[in-house]
Amino acid sequence: MGKFDGFLICSDVDSTLTYEAGKVSDENAKAIKYFQDEGGLFTLATGRAPSFMEHFSDKVKINAPVVSFNGALLYDTEKDELIKTWPANKATVYKVFKYLQKNYPDVWHYSFGVNTSINAQYEAKDHSADDGSLDALFDTFPDEMYKVLTVQSEPLTLEIKEDLIKTFGEELQFYRSWNEGLEYVSLESGKGVAVDYLKKHLNGQIHTTIGVGDYENDITLLEYADIGYAVDNAIDCVKEAADRITVKNTEHAIAAVIKDLEETAI
Repeated sequence: MGKFDGFLICSDVDSTLTYEAGKVSDENAKAIKYFQDEGGLFTLATGRAPSFMEHFSDKVKINAPVVSFNGALLYDTEKDELIKTWPANKATVYKVFKYLQKNYPDVWHYSFGVNTSINAQYEAKDHSADDGSLDALFDTFPDEMYKVLTVQSEPLTLEIKEDLIKTFGEELQFYRSWNEGLEYVSLESGKGVAVDYLKKHLNGQIHTTIGVGDYENDITLLEYADIGYAVDNAIDCVKEAADRITVKNTEHAIAAVIKDLEETAI
């Protein structure tokens, strides 16, 4: 019996697990291995595709299914198979994007999560409201989409978010993943929803889930987890949703969480 048997840590990636893009500290990597050697399960709860794990797989190995696309997809990377999805309807997403094209021409970038390996990424400037290129683009997508992301200036992100919640809030969820990044996902999805499902899927192996995050797309992760940690660099609404505050992501936050669990939760 290991001291962390029955514990599952689900960590956000950017500005939580990593100290800069795609980089995991030696301290975090060592602590995660120790946690796993003592029976704990560690995985990611990320807005990215499942394949993003490959960026730092030389330092960290997950040993539970990964929560991807902000909880729209639960994926077993070891078996290379889907466990559960909570997709958005393409027709709904298309309607929102036609609205964006008409009303917000200053969006910089579109990213569409349409399969399990990558985000399909496009520059907004290449798709004007009148040239039919967005229609042609959507014709190439499947009927269900995991998530959508737009990137624009921070003031415009806040303006668009408020407008889309008011206009389409009964059809999709809208929240930021960083200052300039706005996510569009189904009402049924969420990191917390997927982690809750994962706990049941593991069928009695887990008694305590731990969520760790920093931004709006992590709020449900912290709320659904048995113990929710916000890193100290998290925005205020995430800290308010957390049970505990740990150190900044640049100070080996996952190692600090594991140390805290060892001292308080066992």
